[in-house]
Amino acid sequence: MFMQFGFDGASMDAVAEAARISKRTLYARYADKAALFSEVVRDLVSRWLVPIDRFESEQDKLEDVLLALARYLATFTLTPQSVSVNRVIISESQRRPEFGRLADDAGRKPAVAAIASILSRRRSELRLTDYEMAAEQFVSLSVGSSLRLATFGIEVTPDEIERRVRASVDLFLFGARRRD
Repeated sequence: MFMQFGFDGASMDAVAEAARISKRTLYARYADKAALFSEVVRDLVSRWLVPIDRFESEQDKLEDVLLALARYLATFTLTPQSVSVNRVIISESQRRPEFGRLADDAGRKPAVAAIASILSRRRSELRLTDYEMAAEQFVSLSVGSSLRLATFGIEVTPDEIERRVRASVDLFLFGARRRD
């Protein structure tokens, strides 16, 4: 409902009907539409974050690890569900800043921490000192422009995603790698 109609267009009545449950059952679980949307965000983020740690193996080349991670981030971020939820969060952020804080606290911060941990374990290959900042920059490079285009309704093709991912990793590593 949120994906199709946005936050204001989705109603608890329609959600209950689509789920084939009573409104009473829905309200017993979620106090209001904002609580329901918050749970949708939490669910999406929990499915997104689970695999981030699987991207690193000490035997893999750092470039290969970052390429795989950037592909995953870009691919997941550009799913219709992720783009739609992002649109709702942006459109509601003025009236409901808690949605943005939730997405940041439940999604962005843990993802950045996981990526910073990967980078930190590769410190001998990198000239970085602030792994959290580097991880944020990596995420921005990997998904920022593609997500912006998708949010505007502009399709980003798989070939374009791959081109952007490779360019992002190349640029990141050019700035982050040791030059001994």
